[in-house]
Amino acid sequence: MNEGSHFLHRWFFLGIRSILVLVFLLLIYYQTFPEKRILFRENKLVYLPENLESVPLENDWVRLEELPPGSLEYLVEIEDYRFYRHSGYSLADIQSSVIQAVFLFRRLRGASTLDQQLARTLFLSRDKTLTRKLKEIRIAQALDEELGKKGVLEYYLNLVYWGRGLNGIYRSSKYYFNKHPGKLLPREFKALVQILKKPDAYSREEVRALSLEY
Repeated sequence: MNEGSHFLHRWFFLGIRSILVLVFLLLIYYQTFPEKRILFRENKLVYLPENLESVPLENDWVRLEELPPGSLEYLVEIEDYRFYRHSGYSLADIQSSVIQAVFLFRRLRGASTLDQQLARTLFLSRDKTLTRKLKEIRIAQALDEELGKKGVLEYYLNLVYWGRGLNGIYRSSKYYFNKHPGKLLPREFKALVQILKKPDAYSREEVRALSLEY
């Protein structure tokens, strides 16, 4: 391929990527919402535009202040390092995911931001379709706006799936380390964060052994 053809090839794909991003942004923009999108109701949340009720919130709620020092920083670093720079979703990740789905015929990747993971956990199925992904992004934006960054982190930690049928930091801490989350050592919390990508792949003994590596 000569230099001119390489230049045109590069700009062609850059143009395609830009169009895909623009289409995604337009789809989001043309959704109409009531002014308030998240309603707090007893032990659940409601996403008002579609009247979607969340899963029940956990009874053993853990406040962020109870966790070991440095816990939130480590969680963000591992799970969503752009967390404080986006408003619920990562445009770069969406762009990459859509390109792979359209041109490489791959399934859309799972949620990437903490907000998106929380949206899926609260309201959605695990189907990886374009429609569900768009809904996930809309809900993630609403959660980010209504809960704020601190609220998103607290809801995430109390609801995310940690394997072995366990949801939330309280149950996972009790199962893997037999202690309240407030009593976790920093290395134990780090081990729990590390297994979030594939939570069912680890046994209790493996998680405990993993904690010794930090």
